[in-house]
Amino acid sequence: MKALKFYARFLPSFTAIGFVARGLSRRPVRADFSGQTWMVTGATGGIGRAVALAAAAAGAHVIAVGRRPALLEALAASATGTITPVAADLSLVARNRELAERHPEIDVLVNNVGILDTGYHRTEEGFSRMYATNLLGHFALTEGLLARGRLRRGTVINVTSGGAYNAPLNLPGLDAREADFNGFAAYASQKRAQIALADHWNAAVPGLRAYTMHPGWVRTDGVRSALPWMDRWIGAVLRTTAQGADTILWLAATQPPPQADVIWFDRAPRPAHMFATTREAKTTIPALAARLQHDMEGVTG
Repeated sequence: MKALKFYARFLPSFTAIGFVARGLSRRPVRADFSGQTWMVTGATGGIGRAVALAAAAAGAHVIAVGRRPALLEALAASATGTITPVAADLSLVARNRELAERHPEIDVLVNNVGILDTGYHRTEEGFSRMYATNLLGHFALTEGLLARGRLRRGTVINVTSGGAYNAPLNLPGLDAREADFNGFAAYASQKRAQIALADHWNAAVPGLRAYTMHPGWVRTDGVRSALPWMDRWIGAVLRTTAQGADTILWLAATQPPPQADVIWFDRAPRPAHMFATTREAKTTIPALAARLQHDMEGVTG
């Protein structure tokens, strides 16, 4: 019943219905990203692919990162503009570090890659695959670029989910042990933490613009795999990948002043909390950053 109430409450807003009702389909983002270098993670499909293609078409040089070389090559071949494909397993801290070391200054970093596992999977570095992909890898890549001065006056855009509304900021839920693993609970905690990370970077790095955005409910292969019932029952009104990418492109083009504890959705800052139970954080943003730093530094090589 809780799940039914959640999806019923947000269906009109988070689907294509909300996108059209807000008039966004009649006001496409018009941007010129010429001279900019973008890095988009999770670029082989879904929202990441749509962002990479749109940014390249608007003049950006896009470094598209994903696990599947063939899909990355196909992406680059289909682009109007310049896309450099980079194959990497983004669930590994070491690979994220390498990305930060290998590439020049980045104007826009889109931390898009994300997964929802219903069963527990452990990386070779000792973390749950979800935690490593959805949060720790984002932190390692962004911090690596910042440490090398390659993102200091750039833009960071974290891609979250409506799942963030189901958890307060906390530490135990980020990387639960296998015996305690609940994929949906972990996903909610990790997506909530993305909002806090944007606030952390805005406070810590003068001149940086960090945002966390929600793309709405988008028709992607990831949704079909992790939430097949959603695709089956409301697939007809799920957003297209271009609609899911819209606010990312708008943020990069307009660069509005960052705001604390908000989610950017359909080109506007929205409340980061929809339920009273998530308003009382179980930890602090400095404690979250310290935990991620500790886990990142614990990986050798």
